[in-house]
Amino acid sequence: MPDFSGQTGSAIYYLLTQNTEVTNVYGTRIYPSVTNYNTTTYPMIVYTITSTEPTNTKGATGYSKLDVTQVQLSMFHTSYEEMILAQKDVRATLDYVAEGIYPPTGAYTNRIQSISFQDDRQDYIDDYDEQGLFVSYMNFQVRQRRI
Repeated sequence: MPDFSGQTGSAIYYLLTQNTEVTNVYGTRIYPSVTNYNTTTYPMIVYTITSTEPTNTKGATGYSKLDVTQVQLSMFHTSYEEMILAQKDVRATLDYVAEGIYPPTGAYTNRIQSISFQDDRQDYIDDYDEQGLFVSYMNFQVRQRRI
């Protein structure tokens, strides 16, 4: 498992790798932040934390007890049809996750209040190989309790 340093990414990685429909397509090719799309085996997912906003309340002391984090999943495929089917499984895995601690044990556990799907878009990278790459960008909002 990659080093997450306590970030929301550990929960995303854990949840995705616990779903057999997702791992049947991606295996463990689920990476944090960035990759060079010209040197990787496909399909794969790259997840990026795009923002984290603390929820500060009046009169509270110390740090925010709830962070709202935006996460983008970029799913790279050589087949459009495979990408569309995989989108469904990835969304079903993360959308409306029950409150819990993910992963349940280890150094990088996160108390997730909720994860909700926000939006998606698709793209095509035509300068990859002869066939090009299809990309799906899915955005999720993660509410993480910091208690």
